[in-house]
Amino acid sequence: MNQELQMEKGLFHDLYRQLDNLDLRSYSPASLSGLLHGYLTVYSMVRVYPWLEGDFGNPGDVHERAKSIVHLYPSQSRCSDVDAEIRAGYAADKMDVYQLYADLSYLKNGLDAAYKILSLQGNGKIVLPCRTPNICRLLCNCYYFAGDEECGELAGRLVTEMLGYIRGGNREVLLAWWEAICLYSDAVGAMMLPGEDYKRLEEERVRLRVSVDREEEKKIELFRQAGQDADFSLVSEVFAILARREFERCNKMGNNY
Repeated sequence: MNQELQMEKGLFHDLYRQLDNLDLRSYSPASLSGLLHGYLTVYSMVRVYPWLEGDFGNPGDVHERAKSIVHLYPSQSRCSDVDAEIRAGYAADKMDVYQLYADLSYLKNGLDAAYKILSLQGNGKIVLPCRTPNICRLLCNCYYFAGDEECGELAGRLVTEMLGYIRGGNREVLLAWWEAICLYSDAVGAMMLPGEDYKRLEEERVRLRVSVDREEEKKIELFRQAGQDADFSLVSEVFAILARREFERCNKMGNNY
C-alpha cells in the first residue's frame, strides 16, 4: 500500500475512534446521514471480513450505533415544518438500515413516510414536492421495495435531468447526486431500462466516477486542514467517503488487507 493510501487509512481509523465517543444527540439529525452511511459501510465490512472486528468492533455493536442515529429521526420525519428534501432523506435512510438488518419496522416506517412526502393527487398520481437527491433516493427505494413502477419512472426522469446539468458543466451538484445516481442505476435502471440504455447509463457512471473522486479529495483535504475545527456536516460526509473507500480497498486486497 503506497504512502498516500496508508495516510488515508490512518485518517479513517483515527476518525472512527473519535466518532465512537460522540454524543449523537448533540447534533442536528439533518447532519447525521453521512455518519449513518459510514457506519452501515463499516457494518458490511466487518460482516464480510470478520478479522476486522479488532479495529472496528463486532457487527452488532456497529449496527447499534447506526440504529441509534435512525432513532433520532422520528419526530423530525413527521414534522411538516421540516423541508421535504430533509424528510425524504430520513425516510430513505430508514430503508437503507433495513437492507442490512432486515428489520421490517424500518422498512414499514420508511415506506409510510415516503408516501406521505410524495404527494398523491386524486387520480393516484404522484406530484413531487421537489426535484432533489433525497427525493430521487426515496423514489428508487419505493420502486425497489414496493414495486412501484411510477416511482421508478420518476426517478429515471430526475436522473436524466441531473445528468444533463452535469454534462453541461454544472459539476457542483455531482457529489450531492452521486449516491442517488448509483442507487438508480443499481436498483431501478438495471430492471427498467432497455439493454442499450442501461449500458449507456453505466458508461456515464464510469466517466463521472473520475470527477467524483476528484471532488471527494477536495472534501478530505478541507477536513484535514480544518482539523478539530471542522464543521460536523463535513466530518459526517468525509466519514462516509472514507468508509466506502476503506471497504473498496478491503475488497481488492482480501486476506492481504
